[in-house]
Amino acid sequence: MSAKLLIVLLSLATVSCATHEATQINAKKSSEDRLTNAVVSPLADFNLIQTSIPAALTEAVANPYKVPAESDCKGLTDQVQLLDTALGPDLDALVDSKSKSYMDKGEDMAQNEAVGSVERTIQGVIPFRSWVRKLSGAEKSSNELATAVAAGIVRRAFLKGMIQERRCKDPAPTLPTPVVPPEGAPDAPAIQK
Repeated sequence: MSAKLLIVLLSLATVSCATHEATQINAKKSSEDRLTNAVVSPLADFNLIQTSIPAALTEAVANPYKVPAESDCKGLTDQVQLLDTALGPDLDALVDSKSKSYMDKGEDMAQNEAVGSVERTIQGVIPFRSWVRKLSGAEKSSNELATAVAAGIVRRAFLKGMIQERRCKDPAPTLPTPVVPPEGAPDAPAIQK
């Protein structure tokens, strides 16, 4: 096994773990995203719909360890926030799942199972799906996206290391702040963006 393949596999494993944890935080939002992705997956399998790679990730693929031109605290923090926007929250911004009630955990589990069932059903509609993806070029696009995400994660970690090295004031995690709904509004949104 070549060193490049091993690095890509380790990066993809890291991406998978980070994605799973981020899914636990935004279960409702990610359920809607997963449902949307499942519905359009046949179009993506035929390479009719492609996911565009954000510029921050494209730059990370080119050189994840490049020292940025603006290497002061504000410049570094701005670049980390761009990567947070492209990748979602980092591990240090994740909410501890132990703080959830059993009811919330059960609701998340039920949503994940329901969405997973829809995903498996829709993806099973296309016979020889893996060959269709290879022949249409969708597999290549998926690999490019996975490589960009892995490079973005590495780039964000590198920039956060530079922030710590310079002893910059640690920016607060970019999580939505809870909003207290006014009385008499039972369906008011619980999170403000």
